[in-house]
Amino acid sequence: MRSLNFAAAAAALVLPAEAGRGGAFPNSYSDQALAPAVQEAWTGFYVGGLVGYGFGDADGFEPDGFLGGLTAGFNYQIDQFLFGVEGDVAYTGISEEGAEDFSMDWVGTMRGRIGYAFDRFVVFGTGGFAWTAAEYDGAGGDDDNLHGGWTDGGGIEAALTGNISAKFDYLYMNFSEELYAPVGDIEP
Repeated sequence: MRSLNFAAAAAALVLPAEAGRGGAFPNSYSDQALAPAVQEAWTGFYVGGLVGYGFGDADGFEPDGFLGGLTAGFNYQIDQFLFGVEGDVAYTGISEEGAEDFSMDWVGTMRGRIGYAFDRFVVFGTGGFAWTAAEYDGAGGDDDNLHGGWTDGGGIEAALTGNISAKFDYLYMNFSEELYAPVGDIEP
């Protein structure tokens, strides 16, 4: 049986998925005529790419490595408060190699997001469902499993322009315990 505890820090470059959001952030907040547009600046669909680094514990293994993938979501802003849903999937190089190898090939999440918007920034907390596809390879053979679990974390997002934002978040993931039963190669 292997249980997985995993943490990942990732940065993402995010673009709105709808053209209507463009230009919502004014160039200067001293221009009060543009202030109402800021109130809904974070509302809408978005997509983007992410890169990050993850590390964890898998019952004696301590895999770590880089990851990269896609993120997408929807935000709804009410005054300064942000509510949203977000999903991501990433291909990873997270592994520990030796006499026995353990790797996490894919990791993904589907999360709720609650935040507070100020100026060009949003600070947020997040939590929800997580999954990973992991593989064990030892002297007796290999096996792979899909682990489900939960995740929580937080981060900060900054508007770079009216159409592009960048975010940094940290997620802790706890995955289900699964049995790995390595099977050696059988020749006919």
